Amino acid sequence: MMNFKQLLKEPRIIIVVVFILLAVLAIGPYPVMNDEGTMSFDSNIKQGIDMKGGARALIHLKDATDDNLRKTIIVLEKRIDSYGVKEKQIRPVEIEGEWYIQLEMAGADEEELKELIQRQGKFEATIDRNITVENGTAMFNFNQKPYDIVSLSSGAIEIDGVVLEVSDTIELEGIRLKYVNRTDDDVIILRAFVIAGEDVKQVFRDAQHARISGAGDNWHFEFSITLSSEAAQRFAAVTSDLSKDFSNGRSYLSSNIDLYLDDDLVDSLRISSDLQGKIQPEIQISGPGDSRDDAWRNMNQLQSILESGALPTEIEIVQMNTISPTLGEEFMKSAVIAILFSILAVSVVIYFRYKDPRIVIPIILTSCTEVLLIFGFAAFIQWTIDLAAIAGIIAAIGSGVDDQIIITDESDKKKKDELSLKRKLKRAFFIIFASAATTIAVMVPLLTVGAGGVRGFAFTTIIGVVIGVLFTRPAFAKVIEYLRR
Repeated sequence: MMNFKQLLKEPRIIIVVVFILLAVLAIGPYPVMNDEGTMSFDSNIKQGIDMKGGARALIHLKDATDDNLRKTIIVLEKRIDSYGVKEKQIRPVEIEGEWYIQLEMAGADEEELKELIQRQGKFEATIDRNITVENGTAMFNFNQKPYDIVSLSSGAIEIDGVVLEVSDTIELEGIRLKYVNRTDDDVIILRAFVIAGEDVKQVFRDAQHARISGAGDNWHFEFSITLSSEAAQRFAAVTSDLSKDFSNGRSYLSSNIDLYLDDDLVDSLRISSDLQGKIQPEIQISGPGDSRDDAWRNMNQLQSILESGALPTEIEIVQMNTISPTLGEEFMKSAVIAILFSILAVSVVIYFRYKDPRIVIPIILTSCTEVLLIFGFAAFIQWTIDLAAIAGIIAAIGSGVDDQIIITDESDKKKKDELSLKRKLKRAFFIIFASAATTIAVMVPLLTVGAGGVRGFAFTTIIGVVIGVLFTRPAFAKVIEYLRR
Protein backbone atom coordinates (compact mmCIF):
# COMPACT_ATOMS: atom_id res chain seq x y z
CA MET A 1 0.00 0.00 0.00
CA MET A 2 1.49 3.31 -1.08
CA ASN A 3 1.98 5.93 1.63
CA PHE A 4 0.79 9.16 -0.08
CA LYS A 5 1.82 11.47 2.76
CA GLN A 6 5.33 10.07 2.75
CA LEU A 7 5.48 10.25 -1.07
CA LEU A 8 4.54 13.95 -1.05
CA LYS A 9 7.54 14.65 1.18
CA GLU A 10 9.97 13.19 -1.35
CA PRO A 11 12.32 15.88 -2.80
CA ARG A 12 11.67 14.76 -6.38
CA ILE A 13 7.92 15.21 -5.97
CA ILE A 14 8.34 18.57 -4.21
CA ILE A 15 10.57 19.85 -7.03
CA VAL A 16 7.99 18.88 -9.67
CA VAL A 17 5.17 20.55 -7.71
CA VAL A 18 7.24 23.75 -7.38
CA PHE A 19 7.93 23.80 -11.13
CA ILE A 20 4.24 23.20 -11.86
CA LEU A 21 3.40 26.33 -9.83
CA LEU A 22 6.13 28.31 -11.61
CA ALA A 23 4.81 27.12 -14.99
CA VAL A 24 1.28 28.28 -14.11
CA LEU A 25 2.68 31.69 -13.08
CA ALA A 26 4.67 31.95 -16.33
CA ILE A 27 1.65 31.03 -18.44
CA GLY A 28 -0.37 33.56 -16.43
CA PRO A 29 -3.94 32.87 -17.57
CA TYR A 30 -6.09 35.99 -17.22
CA PRO A 31 -9.66 36.97 -18.19
CA VAL A 32 -10.32 39.29 -21.15
CA MET A 33 -13.51 40.92 -22.40
CA ASN A 34 -14.33 40.21 -26.05
CA ASP A 35 -15.85 42.70 -28.47
CA GLU A 36 -19.17 40.87 -28.12
CA GLY A 37 -19.13 41.54 -24.38
CA THR A 38 -18.37 37.93 -23.44
CA MET A 39 -15.59 36.83 -21.12
CA SER A 40 -12.76 34.55 -22.22
CA PHE A 41 -9.25 33.72 -21.06
CA ASP A 42 -5.89 34.60 -22.56
CA SER A 43 -2.34 33.78 -21.45
CA ASN A 44 1.30 34.79 -21.78
CA ILE A 45 1.93 31.99 -24.25
CA LYS A 46 3.33 33.53 -27.42
CA GLN A 47 1.19 32.08 -30.21
CA GLY A 48 2.44 31.89 -33.77
CA ILE A 49 0.55 32.89 -36.86
CA ASP A 50 -0.86 29.37 -37.23
CA MET A 51 -2.54 29.70 -33.83
CA LYS A 52 -3.47 33.36 -33.53
CA GLY A 53 -4.01 34.25 -37.16
CA GLY A 54 -2.15 37.05 -38.91
CA ALA A 55 -0.33 37.94 -42.10
CA ARG A 56 2.70 36.48 -43.87
CA ALA A 57 4.81 38.21 -46.52
CA LEU A 58 7.64 37.09 -48.78
CA ILE A 59 9.97 40.03 -49.53
CA HIS A 60 12.49 40.36 -52.33
CA LEU A 61 15.44 42.76 -52.00
CA LYS A 62 16.49 44.82 -55.01
CA ASP A 63 20.14 44.56 -53.94
CA ALA A 64 20.31 41.38 -51.87
CA THR A 65 23.89 41.54 -50.60
CA ASP A 66 24.71 39.88 -47.28
CA ASP A 67 25.04 43.29 -45.63
CA ASN A 68 21.74 44.58 -47.05
CA LEU A 69 20.00 41.36 -46.04
CA ARG A 70 21.24 41.69 -42.46
CA LYS A 71 20.43 45.41 -42.22
CA THR A 72 16.96 44.94 -43.73
CA ILE A 73 16.09 42.27 -41.16
CA ILE A 74 17.30 44.57 -38.35
CA VAL A 75 15.24 47.52 -39.62
CA LEU A 76 12.11 45.39 -40.07
CA GLU A 77 12.52 43.92 -36.58
CA LYS A 78 12.82 47.40 -35.05
CA ARG A 79 9.87 48.66 -37.07
CA ILE A 80 7.57 45.83 -36.02
CA ASP A 81 8.76 45.86 -32.39
CA SER A 82 8.09 49.60 -32.11
CA TYR A 83 4.69 49.04 -33.72
CA GLY A 84 3.84 46.86 -30.73
CA VAL A 85 3.67 43.40 -32.33
CA LYS A 86 5.26 40.75 -30.12
CA GLU A 87 4.44 37.61 -32.09
CA LYS A 88 6.58 37.90 -35.20
CA GLN A 89 9.09 35.87 -37.15
CA ILE A 90 11.59 37.34 -39.62
CA ARG A 91 14.03 35.05 -41.34
CA PRO A 92 15.98 34.83 -44.59
CA VAL A 93 14.97 32.09 -47.04
CA GLU A 94 16.73 30.95 -50.19
CA ILE A 95 14.58 30.22 -53.24
CA GLU A 96 16.20 29.05 -56.48
CA GLY A 97 19.52 30.58 -55.53
CA GLU A 98 18.09 33.98 -54.51
CA TRP A 99 17.68 35.29 -50.98
CA TYR A 100 14.32 36.54 -49.73
CA ILE A 101 12.95 37.55 -46.35
CA GLN A 102 9.90 35.81 -44.93
CA LEU A 103 8.04 37.87 -42.37
CA GLU A 104 5.13 36.76 -40.21
CA MET A 105 3.05 38.98 -37.93
CA ALA A 106 0.51 37.28 -35.68
CA GLY A 107 -2.69 39.20 -35.03
CA ALA A 108 -2.22 41.54 -38.03
CA ASP A 109 -4.12 41.77 -41.30
CA GLU A 110 -2.64 41.85 -44.79
CA GLU A 111 -3.16 45.59 -45.33
CA GLU A 112 -1.65 46.46 -41.95
CA LEU A 113 1.48 44.43 -42.66
CA LYS A 114 1.82 45.85 -46.17
CA GLU A 115 1.56 49.46 -44.97
CA LEU A 116 4.18 48.84 -42.32
CA ILE A 117 6.88 47.16 -44.38
CA GLN A 118 6.46 48.43 -47.93
CA ARG A 119 7.66 51.91 -46.98
CA GLN A 120 11.29 52.55 -47.74
CA GLY A 121 11.25 54.77 -44.65
CA LYS A 122 13.03 57.80 -46.15
CA PHE A 123 11.86 60.72 -44.02
CA GLU A 124 12.54 64.34 -44.90
CA ALA A 125 11.29 67.71 -43.65
CA THR A 126 11.66 70.69 -45.99
CA ILE A 127 10.90 74.41 -46.01
CA ASP A 128 10.24 76.17 -49.33
CA ARG A 129 11.42 79.66 -50.25
CA ASN A 130 9.35 81.52 -52.85
CA ILE A 131 11.48 84.19 -54.54
CA THR A 132 10.02 86.71 -56.99
CA VAL A 133 12.12 87.49 -60.08
CA GLU A 134 12.09 91.01 -61.51
CA ASN A 135 13.83 91.88 -64.79
CA GLY A 136 15.53 88.46 -64.80
CA THR A 137 17.20 88.81 -61.42
CA ALA A 138 16.33 88.40 -57.77
CA MET A 139 18.02 88.64 -54.43
CA PHE A 140 17.24 86.69 -51.29
CA ASN A 141 18.72 86.36 -47.83
CA PHE A 142 19.65 82.90 -46.64
CA ASN A 143 20.95 82.45 -43.11
CA GLN A 144 21.26 86.22 -43.00
CA LYS A 145 23.52 86.34 -46.05
CA PRO A 146 22.46 87.88 -49.41
CA TYR A 147 22.52 85.78 -52.59
CA ASP A 148 21.79 86.88 -56.17
CA ILE A 149 19.71 84.77 -58.54
CA VAL A 150 19.93 85.18 -62.31
CA SER A 151 17.07 83.73 -64.37
CA LEU A 152 18.35 82.28 -67.65
CA SER A 153 16.30 82.12 -70.83
CA SER A 154 16.43 78.30 -70.88
CA GLY A 155 14.49 78.12 -67.62
CA ALA A 156 17.61 77.44 -65.60
CA ILE A 157 18.82 79.75 -62.84
CA GLU A 158 22.24 80.78 -61.61
CA ILE A 159 22.97 81.03 -57.88
CA ASP A 160 26.38 81.99 -56.53
CA GLY A 161 27.94 81.24 -59.92
CA VAL A 162 26.34 77.77 -60.19
CA VAL A 163 23.79 77.04 -62.96
CA LEU A 164 20.85 74.92 -61.86
CA GLU A 165 18.26 73.13 -63.97
CA VAL A 166 14.93 72.11 -62.43
CA SER A 167 15.51 69.38 -59.77
CA ASP A 168 19.21 70.24 -59.44
CA THR A 169 20.57 70.93 -55.96
CA ILE A 170 23.13 73.28 -54.48
CA GLU A 171 24.59 73.60 -51.00
CA LEU A 172 24.51 76.98 -49.31
CA GLU A 173 25.65 77.56 -45.74
CA GLY A 174 25.93 73.79 -45.29
CA ILE A 175 22.26 73.28 -46.23
CA ARG A 176 21.06 71.49 -49.37
CA LEU A 177 18.72 73.51 -51.60
CA LYS A 178 16.74 72.13 -54.54
CA TYR A 179 15.51 74.17 -57.51
CA VAL A 180 11.91 72.93 -57.61
CA ASN A 181 10.14 75.12 -60.17
CA ARG A 182 9.64 78.52 -61.74
CA THR A 183 6.01 79.59 -61.97
CA ASP A 184 4.35 81.53 -64.77
CA ASP A 185 4.39 84.69 -62.66
CA ASP A 186 8.19 84.48 -62.28
CA VAL A 187 8.34 83.00 -58.78
CA ILE A 188 11.28 80.68 -58.18
CA ILE A 189 10.72 77.92 -55.63
CA LEU A 190 13.78 76.76 -53.72
CA ARG A 191 13.37 73.84 -51.29
CA ALA A 192 15.63 73.66 -48.22
CA PHE A 193 16.15 70.19 -46.72
CA VAL A 194 16.06 70.70 -42.97
CA ILE A 195 15.58 67.25 -41.41
CA ALA A 196 16.48 63.73 -42.62
CA GLY A 197 15.60 60.39 -41.12
CA GLU A 198 18.97 60.00 -39.41
CA ASP A 199 18.36 63.31 -37.60
CA VAL A 200 15.48 61.80 -35.61
CA LYS A 201 16.99 60.84 -32.26
CA GLN A 202 13.86 60.06 -30.25
CA VAL A 203 10.18 59.48 -31.00
CA PHE A 204 7.81 60.22 -28.13
CA ARG A 205 4.81 57.96 -27.51
CA ASP A 206 3.70 59.07 -24.03
CA ALA A 207 0.42 60.90 -23.45
CA GLN A 208 2.20 64.19 -22.77
CA HIS A 209 3.86 64.26 -26.21
CA ALA A 210 1.46 62.22 -28.35
CA ARG A 211 -2.29 62.69 -28.75
CA ILE A 212 -5.24 62.11 -31.05
CA SER A 213 -8.09 64.59 -31.40
CA GLY A 214 -11.06 65.29 -33.65
CA ALA A 215 -14.66 64.28 -34.22
CA GLY A 216 -16.76 62.60 -36.88
CA ASP A 217 -14.70 61.99 -40.01
CA ASN A 218 -12.11 64.64 -39.16
CA TRP A 219 -9.39 63.25 -36.89
CA HIS A 220 -5.71 64.01 -36.66
CA PHE A 221 -2.72 62.93 -34.61
CA GLU A 222 0.35 64.72 -33.38
CA PHE A 223 3.47 63.60 -31.56
CA SER A 224 6.88 65.04 -30.77
CA ILE A 225 10.32 64.00 -31.96
CA THR A 226 13.78 65.03 -30.78
CA LEU A 227 16.25 66.15 -33.45
CA SER A 228 20.00 66.10 -33.73
CA SER A 229 21.82 69.37 -33.00
CA GLU A 230 22.74 69.65 -36.71
CA ALA A 231 19.07 69.48 -37.77
CA ALA A 232 18.07 71.99 -35.09
CA GLN A 233 20.73 74.40 -36.37
CA ARG A 234 19.55 73.93 -39.98
CA PHE A 235 16.00 74.75 -38.87
CA ALA A 236 17.22 77.95 -37.23
CA ALA A 237 19.26 78.96 -40.30
CA VAL A 238 16.45 78.35 -42.82
CA THR A 239 13.74 80.15 -40.79
CA SER A 240 15.86 83.15 -39.80
CA ASP A 241 15.06 85.11 -43.00
CA LEU A 242 11.40 84.15 -43.52
CA SER A 243 8.77 86.86 -43.41
CA LYS A 244 5.78 86.75 -41.07
CA ASP A 245 2.08 86.32 -41.76
CA PHE A 246 -0.88 86.92 -39.45
CA SER A 247 -3.82 84.54 -39.40
CA ASN A 248 -6.70 84.34 -36.93
CA GLY A 249 -4.86 86.60 -34.53
CA ARG A 250 -1.72 84.50 -34.55
CA SER A 251 1.64 85.13 -36.19
CA TYR A 252 3.20 82.48 -38.44
CA LEU A 253 6.21 82.33 -40.74
CA SER A 254 5.49 82.70 -44.46
CA SER A 255 6.55 79.12 -45.29
CA ASN A 256 5.36 75.81 -43.87
CA ILE A 257 7.51 72.88 -42.86
CA ASP A 258 6.53 69.99 -45.17
CA LEU A 259 6.92 66.38 -44.04
CA TYR A 260 7.71 63.72 -46.65
CA LEU A 261 7.84 59.95 -46.30
CA ASP A 262 9.27 58.14 -49.31
CA ASP A 263 8.79 61.38 -51.31
CA ASP A 264 5.06 61.45 -50.48
CA LEU A 265 3.80 64.54 -48.64
CA VAL A 266 2.54 63.42 -45.21
CA ASP A 267 1.61 66.82 -43.83
CA SER A 268 2.36 70.53 -44.10
CA LEU A 269 2.63 72.39 -40.80
CA ARG A 270 2.52 76.10 -40.00
CA ILE A 271 5.55 77.45 -38.14
CA SER A 272 4.92 79.84 -35.30
CA SER A 273 6.85 83.11 -35.66
CA ASP A 274 8.11 82.57 -32.10
CA LEU A 275 10.37 79.83 -33.50
CA GLN A 276 12.02 82.03 -36.12
CA GLY A 277 15.79 81.62 -36.10
CA LYS A 278 15.72 79.50 -32.96
CA ILE A 279 17.52 76.21 -32.47
CA GLN A 280 14.57 73.89 -31.92
CA PRO A 281 15.63 70.40 -30.73
CA GLU A 282 12.02 69.16 -30.49
CA ILE A 283 9.29 69.51 -33.11
CA GLN A 284 5.79 68.12 -33.55
CA ILE A 285 4.70 65.74 -36.32
CA SER A 286 1.02 65.54 -37.24
CA GLY A 287 -1.21 63.80 -39.73
CA PRO A 288 -4.84 62.99 -40.55
CA GLY A 289 -7.15 60.04 -40.04
CA ASP A 290 -10.65 59.12 -41.21
CA SER A 291 -11.52 57.87 -37.73
CA ARG A 292 -9.96 57.70 -34.30
CA ASP A 293 -8.69 54.16 -34.97
CA ASP A 294 -7.37 55.20 -38.39
CA ALA A 295 -5.55 58.20 -36.88
CA TRP A 296 -4.04 56.00 -34.18
CA ARG A 297 -2.93 53.41 -36.74
CA ASN A 298 -1.39 56.10 -38.98
CA MET A 299 0.43 57.63 -36.03
CA ASN A 300 1.71 54.28 -34.83
CA GLN A 301 2.98 53.34 -38.30
CA LEU A 302 4.75 56.69 -38.77
CA GLN A 303 6.30 56.48 -35.31
CA SER A 304 7.52 52.95 -36.03
CA ILE A 305 9.09 53.97 -39.34
CA LEU A 306 10.82 56.98 -37.78
CA GLU A 307 12.19 54.83 -34.96
CA SER A 308 13.48 52.06 -37.21
CA GLY A 309 14.97 54.28 -39.92
CA ALA A 310 15.14 53.71 -43.66
CA LEU A 311 15.70 50.36 -45.31
CA PRO A 312 19.16 49.97 -46.89
CA THR A 313 17.69 48.95 -50.26
CA GLU A 314 14.36 48.87 -52.04
CA ILE A 315 12.11 45.91 -51.34
CA GLU A 316 9.24 44.25 -53.17
CA ILE A 317 6.48 42.17 -51.61
CA VAL A 318 6.26 39.20 -53.99
CA GLN A 319 3.72 37.20 -51.99
CA MET A 320 1.24 38.04 -49.27
CA ASN A 321 -1.31 35.85 -47.53
CA THR A 322 -3.46 36.02 -44.44
CA ILE A 323 -4.63 33.51 -41.87
CA SER A 324 -7.82 34.77 -40.25
CA PRO A 325 -8.09 34.80 -36.42
CA THR A 326 -11.02 32.38 -36.71
CA LEU A 327 -8.91 29.89 -38.64
CA GLY A 328 -6.09 30.43 -36.15
CA GLU A 329 -8.43 29.59 -33.25
CA GLU A 330 -9.44 26.40 -35.08
CA PHE A 331 -5.76 25.47 -35.44
CA MET A 332 -5.27 26.04 -31.70
CA LYS A 333 -8.29 23.91 -30.79
CA SER A 334 -7.11 21.17 -33.13
CA ALA A 335 -3.62 21.30 -31.60
CA VAL A 336 -4.96 20.98 -28.04
CA ILE A 337 -7.25 18.13 -29.12
CA ALA A 338 -4.27 16.42 -30.77
CA ILE A 339 -2.27 16.60 -27.52
CA LEU A 340 -5.15 15.33 -25.41
CA PHE A 341 -5.95 12.59 -27.91
CA SER A 342 -2.34 11.43 -27.98
CA ILE A 343 -2.31 11.20 -24.17
CA LEU A 344 -5.68 9.37 -24.19
CA ALA A 345 -4.58 6.93 -26.88
CA VAL A 346 -1.39 6.12 -25.02
CA SER A 347 -3.35 5.69 -21.78
CA VAL A 348 -5.68 3.13 -23.38
CA VAL A 349 -2.74 1.10 -24.69
CA ILE A 350 -1.01 1.25 -21.31
CA TYR A 351 -4.16 0.13 -19.50
CA PHE A 352 -4.48 -2.95 -21.69
CA ARG A 353 -0.77 -3.62 -21.10
CA TYR A 354 -0.79 -3.40 -17.29
CA LYS A 355 -4.51 -3.51 -16.35
CA ASP A 356 -3.60 -1.55 -13.22
CA PRO A 357 -5.06 1.96 -12.73
CA ARG A 358 -2.38 2.67 -10.12
CA ILE A 359 0.18 2.61 -12.95
CA VAL A 360 -1.95 4.16 -15.70
CA ILE A 361 -2.95 7.23 -13.67
CA PRO A 362 0.65 8.27 -12.77
CA ILE A 363 1.67 7.89 -16.43
CA ILE A 364 -1.20 10.15 -17.55
CA LEU A 365 -0.42 12.72 -14.84
CA THR A 366 3.27 12.66 -15.74
CA SER A 367 2.51 13.28 -19.42
CA CYS A 368 0.14 16.15 -18.57
CA THR A 369 2.77 17.62 -16.23
CA GLU A 370 5.40 17.53 -18.98
CA VAL A 371 3.04 19.38 -21.35
CA LEU A 372 2.35 22.02 -18.68
CA LEU A 373 6.06 22.49 -17.96
CA ILE A 374 6.88 22.82 -21.67
CA PHE A 375 4.22 25.51 -22.11
CA GLY A 376 5.42 27.26 -18.95
CA PHE A 377 9.03 27.29 -20.12
CA ALA A 378 7.98 28.54 -23.57
CA ALA A 379 5.96 31.36 -21.96
CA PHE A 380 8.89 32.27 -19.70
CA ILE A 381 11.41 32.64 -22.56
CA GLN A 382 8.75 33.98 -24.98
CA TRP A 383 9.21 31.11 -27.43
CA THR A 384 6.51 31.07 -30.11
CA ILE A 385 4.14 28.11 -30.02
CA ASP A 386 3.02 27.14 -33.51
CA LEU A 387 1.95 23.91 -35.20
CA ALA A 388 5.56 22.72 -35.48
CA ALA A 389 6.07 23.32 -31.75
CA ILE A 390 2.89 21.35 -31.01
CA ALA A 391 4.29 18.47 -33.08
CA GLY A 392 7.47 18.66 -30.98
CA ILE A 393 5.40 18.49 -27.77
CA ILE A 394 3.58 15.40 -29.04
CA ALA A 395 6.95 13.82 -29.92
CA ALA A 396 8.20 14.61 -26.41
CA ILE A 397 5.08 12.98 -24.93
CA GLY A 398 5.78 9.84 -26.93
CA SER A 399 9.38 9.79 -25.76
CA GLY A 400 8.25 10.30 -22.16
CA VAL A 401 5.76 7.44 -22.27
CA ASP A 402 8.45 5.13 -23.68
CA ASP A 403 10.69 6.00 -20.73
CA GLN A 404 7.89 5.47 -18.21
CA ILE A 405 7.17 2.05 -19.69
CA ILE A 406 10.86 1.16 -19.33
CA ILE A 407 10.79 2.28 -15.68
CA THR A 408 7.59 0.30 -15.02
CA ASP A 409 8.85 -2.87 -16.72
CA GLU A 410 12.25 -2.75 -15.04
CA SER A 411 10.60 -2.41 -11.63
CA ASP A 412 8.38 -5.45 -12.31
CA LYS A 413 11.09 -8.08 -12.81
CA LYS A 414 10.55 -11.49 -11.27
CA LYS A 415 11.72 -12.03 -7.72
CA LYS A 416 14.36 -14.45 -8.95
CA ASP A 417 16.15 -11.42 -10.31
CA GLU A 418 18.63 -10.73 -7.54
CA LEU A 419 18.90 -7.00 -8.34
CA SER A 420 17.27 -4.67 -5.84
CA LEU A 421 14.49 -2.30 -6.92
CA LYS A 422 16.79 0.73 -6.81
CA ARG A 423 19.38 -1.01 -8.96
CA LYS A 424 16.66 -1.95 -11.44
CA LEU A 425 15.57 1.69 -11.65
CA LYS A 426 19.19 2.78 -12.10
CA ARG A 427 19.45 0.37 -15.02
CA ALA A 428 16.22 1.80 -16.44
CA PHE A 429 17.59 5.32 -16.18
CA PHE A 430 20.76 4.31 -17.98
CA ILE A 431 18.57 3.30 -20.92
CA ILE A 432 16.52 6.52 -20.58
CA PHE A 433 19.56 8.80 -20.54
CA ALA A 434 21.02 7.01 -23.56
CA SER A 435 17.73 7.41 -25.42
CA ALA A 436 17.48 11.10 -24.44
CA ALA A 437 21.04 11.76 -25.56
CA THR A 438 20.31 10.14 -28.92
CA THR A 439 17.13 12.21 -29.39
CA ILE A 440 18.90 15.46 -28.50
CA ALA A 441 21.83 14.60 -30.79
CA VAL A 442 19.40 14.12 -33.68
CA MET A 443 17.54 17.39 -32.95
CA VAL A 444 20.56 19.69 -32.45
CA PRO A 445 21.45 19.86 -36.18
CA LEU A 446 17.82 20.73 -36.96
CA LEU A 447 17.93 23.43 -34.28
CA THR A 448 21.16 25.00 -35.52
CA VAL A 449 20.84 24.79 -39.31
CA GLY A 450 17.09 24.39 -39.72
CA ALA A 451 14.66 27.22 -40.38
CA GLY A 452 11.15 28.15 -39.34
CA GLY A 453 8.99 25.22 -38.33
CA VAL A 454 11.90 22.76 -38.28
CA ARG A 455 13.61 24.77 -35.53
CA GLY A 456 10.35 25.02 -33.58
CA PHE A 457 9.87 21.26 -33.73
CA ALA A 458 13.47 20.55 -32.70
CA PHE A 459 13.45 23.08 -29.85
CA THR A 460 10.22 21.87 -28.20
CA THR A 461 11.28 18.23 -28.59
CA ILE A 462 14.61 18.94 -26.87
CA ILE A 463 12.93 20.93 -24.08
CA GLY A 464 10.38 18.16 -23.56
CA VAL A 465 13.10 15.51 -23.33
CA VAL A 466 15.24 17.59 -20.94
CA ILE A 467 12.27 18.38 -18.66
CA GLY A 468 11.34 14.71 -18.62
CA VAL A 469 14.84 13.42 -17.85
CA LEU A 470 15.57 16.02 -15.15
CA PHE A 471 12.21 16.32 -13.40
CA THR A 472 9.12 14.31 -14.35
CA ARG A 473 10.63 10.87 -15.01
CA PRO A 474 12.65 10.78 -11.78
CA ALA A 475 9.45 11.77 -9.97
CA PHE A 476 7.57 9.00 -11.78
CA ALA A 477 10.29 6.52 -10.80
CA LYS A 478 9.82 7.49 -7.16
CA VAL A 479 6.05 6.88 -7.49
CA ILE A 480 6.72 3.44 -9.00
CA GLU A 481 9.21 2.72 -6.24
CA TYR A 482 6.47 3.36 -3.63
CA LEU A 483 4.01 1.22 -5.61
CA ARG A 484 6.36 -1.77 -5.79
CA ARG A 485 7.14 -1.79 -2.06
